[in-house]
Amino acid sequence: MSLPDFITIVKDSSFNISDIYQKAPNETLITLGIIVVLILIGYFFIDRSIKRKNALKLVETIQDLRSFDDFDKKIKLLVEELPRRGEEVATSLNSLKEHILFRAAKLIANLDINKKIDSYSSLSKSFENLAKGSKKYNNTELTKFFETKSKEVLEENLFLDIKYYCENTNYNTNELENINAIVSYANTLSNPEYILNIMKKELDRFSFGYNSDIYKLVESMEEEKSKQIYKYCKEKLDAIFEDGNFEVSINILEYLIESKQNEKVYNYISTLKLSNYLQQLYNLFFDKKDDIYLDLAFIANPLQIENEYKKYIDESLTNNWRDKEHIEFVSKSKGVIEVLGHMEFRTLIERVDNIALNEENTKKIEEALTIAKRAESIALEAKSLNKRPLSSNIQNN
Repeated sequence: MSLPDFITIVKDSSFNISDIYQKAPNETLITLGIIVVLILIGYFFIDRSIKRKNALKLVETIQDLRSFDDFDKKIKLLVEELPRRGEEVATSLNSLKEHILFRAAKLIANLDINKKIDSYSSLSKSFENLAKGSKKYNNTELTKFFETKSKEVLEENLFLDIKYYCENTNYNTNELENINAIVSYANTLSNPEYILNIMKKELDRFSFGYNSDIYKLVESMEEEKSKQIYKYCKEKLDAIFEDGNFEVSINILEYLIESKQNEKVYNYISTLKLSNYLQQLYNLFFDKKDDIYLDLAFIANPLQIENEYKKYIDESLTNNWRDKEHIEFVSKSKGVIEVLGHMEFRTLIERVDNIALNEENTKKIEEALTIAKRAESIALEAKSLNKRPLSSNIQNN
């Protein structure tokens, strides 16, 4: 059937599809197919045009966003759209690339350092992907810009922010999350110490023996998260407590006592090699905490300072002279024999022996009394039997 004939049928049928199909089924199907294809093509171009306009609008509005979270979402959306929306979008992006970079830096500027690390890392990845997506348009300027900036935001912007943070922060427990974030990021680099040495250098400016904030910070660290910084700080603290040639502040020692870490205080005092500082601690702590282990830690230290160790030991033994365990514990404590002297120490041993002997004698006396009471009871019972009338005894027999 020719086209004019088919048009005539359409007119005669008043555009009734059913009538047209009955008279020219093949031509009707072909025509409907062509119409559908035209509609799809039209839809494709319209949709493409709308998406291109949206992509252009995205490029223009991304520089006006007020939070980095929104910026991050939009820039990732742009990464997806750029390779599919044509050269016009790439050209628009090229003209606004500096503004977009400036906006990103401004939005990141006021974030905490741990958020800056996440934000700059995400931004770097997005810039890297924008560089890849722009290559199909042969826009060398655009591609080169994002390739360069994807590295610069980490190697320059983020590095300077981390450096500023390390050099100006207050190192206390409130900063633990930020410190761990820096350590974690540094360990993604080929040379972690490039960043971590900055933090170590700043930590060296503080006195680990006197700064209670530093002590509590290190105490709150976990080796798995703080890694090199934890190890570095832990070694410095251990050296201060174990070497004997460093002063540990009163505040830290008081904190350790209050937090039930007494053993660390005992060990520190008993091995301290600074006589002047030991004297200060003696004046503050000795016989003032109702803690015999703390007092004996001073006595265990061989340094010569002004003290009343002998009087303390005498009073302790006198007040507890019947407590064998107490006397044995004190007598065997380090430094006690040196304070008392051998003669008084011998007297002490005799006192312990006498207490043991008295306890043994007391035990024997108690056993004798028990036997005596039992014998008395038997005797009284026998006496009562002897006093019964004879007739009663006969009847009972």
